[in-house]
Amino acid sequence: MRRWEELRPEFDKRNVQVITVSTDHPEEIREGRGAHGLQAVMISDPTLVVTDAFGLRNLLAHSAPPGDDAEALPVPTSLLIDAEGKVLWMDQSENYQRRSGPEVVLAALRQHLD
Repeated sequence: MRRWEELRPEFDKRNVQVITVSTDHPEEIREGRGAHGLQAVMISDPTLVVTDAFGLRNLLAHSAPPGDDAEALPVPTSLLIDAEGKVLWMDQSENYQRRSGPEVVLAALRQHLD
C-alpha cells in the first residue's frame, strides 16, 4: 500500500479516493497510520461487515498473527469502484503481504477512468 502513494498525483487528477479496510481496531489503525505513509481513509472492520458486503472473506485460512481476535481475514483485494458503487476493476492476491505494484493500478485507472 505504501507504494500506492507514488500514484497520489494520478489519484488526485482523476478525483480518486483511496480507502483501506482492515480487521484492525480503530486504535491500532491510529497507532500504525504513519507506518505506511498512506494518505487514505482507513476503515476498521473487525466484524467483517464491509468485507462480507463485497464477498471478500477468506474462507480457506485464518492467517492473522497470534493474538489477533478477528474470526477471519479478508482476501487481500484492491478494488476500483465508481461513484455509483459499481466495481470497475478488482485485483486479488494470494499473499496478504503483497499487492499489485503501482504500474498495475495505474493501468487500471487509465483503462477505466480515462
